[in-house]
Amino acid sequence: MYRESLGPRGALTVRRDESVRRGTAARAASTSDAAPRVLTVEDAVALAKKNSAQLAALEASATTAEAEVAAADKHKNPELRITQMRLDQFVEGEPRIRTALRFSPDRPGEVDADVAEARAAKAEAQAEAQAEAITIEADVRWLFDDVALIDAEIAAAHAVAEARRSLASQMKTRVAAAEATSIDETLAELAAVEAESDLAEQQAHRREVLGELLDRIGLDPGASVEVVGEPPLAWPPPALPSEQALIEEALRRRPEVAIAGARIDAADARAYAERARRFPWFSFLEFGYQFTPGTLPTPGTLTGLAWTFQAGVELPIFDTNRAGTAAAGAAKNSSQRALAAEVERVAREVRARLREADASRELVTAFRSRALPAAAQAGSASKRALEARNVDVIEALSVDAQRVKVELRLLALIRRYRTAVSELRRAVGGRLPAAP
Repeated sequence: MYRESLGPRGALTVRRDESVRRGTAARAASTSDAAPRVLTVEDAVALAKKNSAQLAALEASATTAEAEVAAADKHKNPELRITQMRLDQFVEGEPRIRTALRFSPDRPGEVDADVAEARAAKAEAQAEAQAEAITIEADVRWLFDDVALIDAEIAAAHAVAEARRSLASQMKTRVAAAEATSIDETLAELAAVEAESDLAEQQAHRREVLGELLDRIGLDPGASVEVVGEPPLAWPPPALPSEQALIEEALRRRPEVAIAGARIDAADARAYAERARRFPWFSFLEFGYQFTPGTLPTPGTLTGLAWTFQAGVELPIFDTNRAGTAAAGAAKNSSQRALAAEVERVAREVRARLREADASRELVTAFRSRALPAAAQAGSASKRALEARNVDVIEALSVDAQRVKVELRLLALIRRYRTAVSELRRAVGGRLPAAP
């Protein structure tokens, strides 16, 4: 099963060694020579859902539960009864045979309760599949955001490495001209090495995250893919929908609410069926005919009058089903309160995630308006001072470190905002609705 699952990624089945060898060589050549494929977040979500074995299993369970709904909507079959009245009549050649058709009618609401309970099980199975689909979509969208954030961090780390390398080159020139000491040159070289190490670490992290994303969607983790997502540094980001719109969308999408609603319907139907059991009802109805085959009609009797009818009525005398009715009523009340609690929980979760996203957005906006101009000014002043040779390397590195710290702090705040938006998508149950 594992080897066959590699099919969508380009690997062939292992039935023939020669086909495997040629397929591996062709895949290696296509991976190295093919042009980068463009991957959008919507395509990635669709591929991830299609590639998920867990989602396929849950959808199969939902299909089974849907078939069980039709199986629950059934009535008891009638029973054909053929009886010999007396053995001596059969021995004497005058058998009297009685045939009858017996029905066992269902109590009022019994079948409807079974169907409602099967529908609740179906809703629960579908909700589990929907929850898995929501998780897959949220994970893929966050991986897309994470790749974009890492790209921004790589760009910042690359700029820092270039600046540190330029500073190290300047220090070499100044040492050669006897305008700086070897200590200054060493400090500049160490700062450049540290910046290049940070850049390499970010690039390795990007390969890990991108490999996880490609693995989720069923592609080779080493494939050359161009990820096209929303630029994280574009500010301000699109406005978020209102709290009311987000809560209503979450209540429509979240599987927990659907499960609670289906359980209310099942409990209501079961309560009606249990109340009906407190009243007398037919245990069976039987229609028959008694005849003697092969004999002439008895003198003085009329043919066609041998029809029979029987009925049994269950009398709730010893067991009035009072306890069953009370239990069904309590279950109905419990399911209604469970729905109210689920609605409250979902609404509270959406409000909390929205507050977190709004707070992170305000932090980024305030930090950008105050820190970015100061960082840009500090970088320009430090560069001019170094070019004019009016500052030593320690002061230049100190200013540059503060500037880098500001840029990294901005990226950390943007990551916090994008993480809050990702959690908000999970709370809503998928893609955010359009903002007004």
